[in-house]
Amino acid sequence: MSYAAYANVQKATETARDIEIRAVSHVTKRLAEVNEPDAAPLERVLALNDNIKLWNMLIEDLEDPGNALPDVLKASYISIGMFARRSSLAALSQDTNLATLIDINIDVLEALNSQRLAA
Repeated sequence: MSYAAYANVQKATETARDIEIRAVSHVTKRLAEVNEPDAAPLERVLALNDNIKLWNMLIEDLEDPGNALPDVLKASYISIGMFARRSSLAALSQDTNLATLIDINIDVLEALNSQRLAA
């Protein structure tokens, strides 16, 4: 079976939660890679930009009236997302440690995995 055929099967069987988990995992891995002292500046900018895009999409989904999460939980995630975006933007112009952003994403990953297992 070719890679393209496998990718089509994967897309057909993935849930929205699976896609979210894969996206957050990918961005978190990139942030960890560029949090090293020898990371290329351009790669750091790209990883931070990806984190901003990720949180923009997550916040947009949370603000959607069709999102079934309880309002209190949505508000908490939106607040976390806004912090993550602000911190990512600040890190674009400062050589700061990205551990907090990585930890936030890991916490979100754990929550998404728990929700997937509970479903």
